[in-house]
Amino acid sequence: MTKGNAKSKPGSEKEASHGSEAQGQNMLAGLFRNKLLVILLAVSIVTILALTWGKVSNPDRSLEKLDTCRAETDMAAKNSCYRDLAFSVNKTYFCNKVFNSSKITESCFAKLAVDANSKKECEQLRDVKARGYCLRELAIKKIELPLCANIDDNFWKNNCYSQLALLLKKPDACAKIEDNQQRADCYLAVAKNISSGPTCAYIPDDLKKDECYLAVVTANGDRLLCEEIQDMGKKWTCYHRVAVKTGDASLCKKIPSNLNQNCFDAVKNGAQK
Repeated sequence: MTKGNAKSKPGSEKEASHGSEAQGQNMLAGLFRNKLLVILLAVSIVTILALTWGKVSNPDRSLEKLDTCRAETDMAAKNSCYRDLAFSVNKTYFCNKVFNSSKITESCFAKLAVDANSKKECEQLRDVKARGYCLRELAIKKIELPLCANIDDNFWKNNCYSQLALLLKKPDACAKIEDNQQRADCYLAVAKNISSGPTCAYIPDDLKKDECYLAVVTANGDRLLCEEIQDMGKKWTCYHRVAVKTGDASLCKKIPSNLNQNCFDAVKNGAQK
């Protein structure tokens, strides 16, 4: 038994030696394969870069020839120069050259997005005010009221509805404005624009409402609107203007007798012309 075990020992050592050699060869083969993959990957990246280099660099080089701003030493002036250059050649490339001024950069991108009629580019702007301005300008350019609803900034959203209300001659658009002052101004502007007395009725502020009625009457000569005016001075002015506009001197009698002579004279002089 002891001798048999002794005889089998050299064979076991030989098998272990062969196993170690095989394992080492496998490890070397694995390392070689991994190294080969790394080399192939590096070659692929270099090849892709070589193929795309001309596509990326050539336009940049051609645009760099247009760069008249690089020599500017004052940073504010240089930023303004790049913004204006971007506008003149219609290229966002120069918007990216604006340094340390996100406001100028975003306004630069916004202007070019509007010029391109691109809602997508407007919505991609990071600054909420620049994005709002961009969408507002686009809504005006396209005369599309629904675009105003996509604006997050309240000022630009209200301004958008106000401008579209005027362009479309739709007082209903003013109702979408959240700010009371801007909403009243919207109704006033639309009422003047379309000579609509009923539109004035939506204005909550009495002074602005009277101003609205007086402006509309001056344009269309509707005497009935004078009755809607609360301020007596403006009411008398209203009758005076309608009397002169229509040549109806009887309306002067609605003005106190100690004040209506100018009205009668104005109607008379108007009739003589």
